[in-house]
Amino acid sequence: MKIAGIYLAAGQNRRTGVPKSSLKLSPEVSLRSVVLSELDRCALEPLVVVVRADDHLEWLPPAGEQRIRRTETCLTAHLGLSFSLRCGLNAILPMQPDAVVVALADQPFITASLVNRLIGTFERNPGLDYVTSTNEGMVMPPALFSRGMFTVLQGLDGDKGAEEILCSAEYKGVVLEPDAVRLFMDNGTPFDSGQIRNVWSVHGES
Repeated sequence: MKIAGIYLAAGQNRRTGVPKSSLKLSPEVSLRSVVLSELDRCALEPLVVVVRADDHLEWLPPAGEQRIRRTETCLTAHLGLSFSLRCGLNAILPMQPDAVVVALADQPFITASLVNRLIGTFERNPGLDYVTSTNEGMVMPPALFSRGMFTVLQGLDGDKGAEEILCSAEYKGVVLEPDAVRLFMDNGTPFDSGQIRNVWSVHGES
């Protein structure tokens, strides 16, 4: 079974007004590089990193030797999350994967273990439309979507994410409980950024 990955790293943090590429967990560690390094440890082939045209990619860590990783520039990323997602989907479609894991750049505590749980659940239940996790009752990325959902994902518009899909009774999915609440900490406001850095200073890459 072939599972692809899409890492959406093209966003501008509209609430903070700071490009996500400049956000740091520490002077040496870029927020976006942390999740990508975790995704590199998973069996995602290809792993497509969607970035903005003005991203100089200084944050991009070296790719693992055994993984297929490629970078796709999304010229329409400023129009919303769905445009970045569509760019990533267009990049993986020629390889005809059975499913795709979609991850966001805002969650530095997402781990390879969590992503592998999504993949393992789908491999044991290939009839599912999606596999995701929950945080305090809310479905959260990263999420795995089967090949049958690609057209539905391509139909999303603007900044609209996949939450409606994940909450719809029309699709069959599994929602996993997380190992730790901090996995879903999201860099959305200056307050959130401070909290994330504090947690990172305590837990690091654990």
